[in-house]
Order: sequence, then C-alpha cells, then structure tokens
Amino acid sequence: MGSRWLDELIATARLDELPVQARTRHELARVLSDKGASLGRIALVVMSDPGLALRVLQRANTVEHRHFRFEIATLEDAIHMLGTHTLAELERQAPLAEDVLDAKRLRHYQHGCGRALLAALLALDWAEIDRDRVPTEIALAALLNNLGELYLLAHGDARIDRYLDMMECAHVLPHEAEYVTLSLSLEALGYGLACAWNLPEMARESMRGRNARHPRPLYVMLANQIARHAFAGWRHAGQGRDLELVSELLGCDPMTLFDRLDRVIGRFNQRALLYGLRPLEALPRDEPARLDRLCAAPFCLAPRADEWMRAARALSADRINDRERLILAWLHGLHRGLGLNRVVYAAFDLPRQTLRAEQLVGTDFEPRFNRFSLSLDRGGIFAQLMAAPGALWMNEANHAELSDQVPTDVKNLTSVGHFMARSVWVAGRPVGLVYADRRSSDCALDARAYQGFLELSALAERALECLGPCSPSG
Repeated sequence: MGSRWLDELIATARLDELPVQARTRHELARVLSDKGASLGRIALVVMSDPGLALRVLQRANTVEHRHFRFEIATLEDAIHMLGTHTLAELERQAPLAEDVLDAKRLRHYQHGCGRALLAALLALDWAEIDRDRVPTEIALAALLNNLGELYLLAHGDARIDRYLDMMECAHVLPHEAEYVTLSLSLEALGYGLACAWNLPEMARESMRGRNARHPRPLYVMLANQIARHAFAGWRHAGQGRDLELVSELLGCDPMTLFDRLDRVIGRFNQRALLYGLRPLEALPRDEPARLDRLCAAPFCLAPRADEWMRAARALSADRINDRERLILAWLHGLHRGLGLNRVVYAAFDLPRQTLRAEQLVGTDFEPRFNRFSLSLDRGGIFAQLMAAPGALWMNEANHAELSDQVPTDVKNLTSVGHFMARSVWVAGRPVGLVYADRRSSDCALDARAYQGFLELSALAERALECLGPCSPSG
C-alpha cells in the first residue's frame, strides 16, 4: 500500500533532478567530435550515465511523428531520432553530479551508475545468448532498474545514505535495509517514477517483482542482482542462487556462465576507470560453497501497529474497489504491520490445481522467490489448505509432525522451517493462498503475529467478496 509521502514524492519528482557526471561531458564531446563514430559507440557513452540516458529516452518519446506513434525503447533508436545536436544539447543542460552532490553522495551516485551500467552489459550479453528479438531493449531496462535509488540520492533524501551505509554489511538484504531506513520500497518508487515519466513498458514492468515469471524482465532483475553482488566483492549471501538461476535460464553450465561473467566484467572495467570506479574482481572459483552461506539475521523487522491498523481500516471500510490495490494493501499490512519479511499472495488455478505468485511484498531482490509456482497434484499441506477453508502456522510445536507434508520445492525456495499460510475463499470457492515468513529462524514467528495475520486476512477475504456481488455497505 502506498504512503502519502511516497505519492507526493512521485507527483513532484522532476527528471532533471538527476545529474550527469563530468566525465560523461568530456567523453561525449570527444566521441561526437569523431565524425566516424558509430551509433553503438555513442550509445555506449550515453548508457554509461543513467541521468543522460533518461533525458535522451524521455525526449525521444515526446517527439510527435506525423504518420505514426510508437514507443522508443532503446538508446540507439532514441539517439537516431533526436540526432547528435539535440543529444549534445540535452547533456549541456543537465546539472553535473560533481557540482550538486556532496562528496559522500557523489561516491554513492557514481557507484549506483556503475552498477546500472554493469547490469545493462550483463543483460545485453544474456539477451544476445538467448537470441532475444531486441537485446538493447533489455539492456536499457536493466540500466534504469535502480531508478528509485538513484533518484533519492539526487533528490537529497538523507535516508538513502543510511540505506546504502547499511548495505555495506554483507549479511543485510536490500528488503530489510529498506524497511529499517527508508520506510518505502525502492521498487515501488522506481516504478512510480517510471510511470510518471512515461518510460518504456519494458523498463517499467521489469521493476515489478511479480514479473519475474517472464523471461525478459527476469533477465533485467537478475542482471541487477549480479551487478550488486559484483560491486559488493562477491560476498553477499544468496548470490549462489541468483547465479544458478541465470545458468538455468541460459541453458549453460556454471563454469561457462562464470567465464562469460568475467568477460563482461572485463568490458566494464575498461570503462570503470573513466568514471572514477575501482575495477571489479572476477567471480571467485575457489570457494563456491561460500556463495550461499547462511548467516545470522543482523536484525529482525519490528512490527508497526499503526501500519496494521491502517490496512485494517482500509479493508474493513470497503474503500478499495480495485482488486490489485486491495491485495497489495493487505500484503503491506502484513509486512509492515506485523514485521513479516516475505508475504506472497498466490492465485489458485482450479482446473490446473496450481498456485502461482500474483502479488509479493518484501521479495523485490529475490527473483527466484518471485517466480513461485506450485502444483498441488501431489497433495501436501498446501493442497489440504485449498481443499477447505483453513490456516496454518508451522512452528516448533508442529514442525516434526507436518514438515514432511511441505513440498520439497517450497522448502528449497524459502529455506525456512516456520511460516504462516491461509487459503482464501470467495463465493464459496478457493481463489488463492497467502503465505508469510520471517526469512530467518533468528526472527521467530509468534502467536501475536499469527493472530494479526488471521484477522487481517479475514478482512481481506471479505473485501474481496465485496468486489463481486456485495455492495459497499455490505
């Protein structure tokens, strides 16, 4: 559920707040002075600076054509449409990061731009391997995927500094750092800005975790994940799973993937020095087991009673008449109100007997989790929940008795033994299931959280009923 502060921030945000880097000015002038420079070479300079790329893309998409209207979704097309004179003018009109950002924020901004470039190069490489119809469209979406983070840095919000400082710890995941320091989702902010600024559909939709079920947005998400791991020195827990998923998607063995990663990082390092960044290390081969080491949770998410009450009032007052907004209000109430790290609403396909993730909160940086899909044809605890209205709190008391009934795929995906789940029934038939956990056994679920989970889910179920035949008055 969005906050008034987030809505106001998006409504008042200006794209021209995002600066370009001084080195971009020098390099662009140099490449444009070369009459033989190819469009691809020019586009690489623009792609190296997300602030400039955004300006070029938006300007190209505001140009009216006499005969047709289409969306410009690649930098090459945007530059070709605008011409080099307009490109140079757009760059000259932009503020310089070195002039408008203090030293600490400038360092963070440069690192954010560097990660965006590496993500774009990775996504481009993978899309070409996959023989995508427009690889550069995927590359551009990857470049802009961390828009929320870059905007907060440029905007001057002190909370983003605290977020990035917390992210220096290898054991802190982005979801939790956002919860503690930002009180908002960077995914929600980036998506809101992308919509407000009319960015291409591919760039927008790749910012929504639920679209990880589709290959092209998934490449974008994974490219940003791997770029984040590379910039952290390959020391983040969970990076092994991301690499494994990339390997599966590309249909290549891990060593082949590692070799390709090294080549892309080599290409990135050639440009890194131009932008004041240290060259990145190659992916280590000698300690594969450490890629997914389990670490103690550095902190647990604190429940926020006001957030729970806010969601409860919205759901009980029947004020939400849009199904997607209703489900998100419910999930945000569980996530923020009860301190539940990961919350998923999975829609139930009755003919296929399948649960598939539809809305997710707290999983922005977990592409594999966002692809959740479970067939119920083998029975188990989730099949039982969908057969009749019911709920379950898997905890220490019942774990020995019920653990064997939890599908192996779910165990491997969540890596937790304790969770909450409840089936959702509307008009006498099962329509979905809500799942929640606290990610780590260090942050135990408790009876109070379970009661809040049940109460808010009951309100959401009634609200979903009211989207059908029942009136707002009930």
